[in-house]
Amino acid sequence: MDMTEGLFHGACQGDQWIGVMKFELEDAHFWPEVLPGTSAFRHKLAVRRNWAKKGVSTELLWYARVRAQRLGRTHLRLDCVAERQGLRKLYEDVGVSLHRVVRIGTCAYARYELRTST
Repeated sequence: MDMTEGLFHGACQGDQWIGVMKFELEDAHFWPEVLPGTSAFRHKLAVRRNWAKKGVSTELLWYARVRAQRLGRTHLRLDCVAERQGLRKLYEDVGVSLHRVVRIGTCAYARYELRTST
């Protein structure tokens, strides 16, 4: 169902998909305290292996930030399994702030946020 609702956005090189992410306007599971209508959420980032470390992840992040801003959202929020140090480093290296680490069930998640205004 997510595919037909326009939740996935991607990056292309020519006619080849090189990266994809899920962009949502609500996320009560990972961010239950966030007021509706204030934030956008980026999930499920994937980049083709041969495009890894070439800026695709960062471009998709900035695209999500601009899209969130245009939709009137003050924050873009992201989360990942807390043990994914490579992904966490990518977020932190481009200026995304760690909000906090939370435990949901048996797993710890690192939650990040980025103001959409410059």
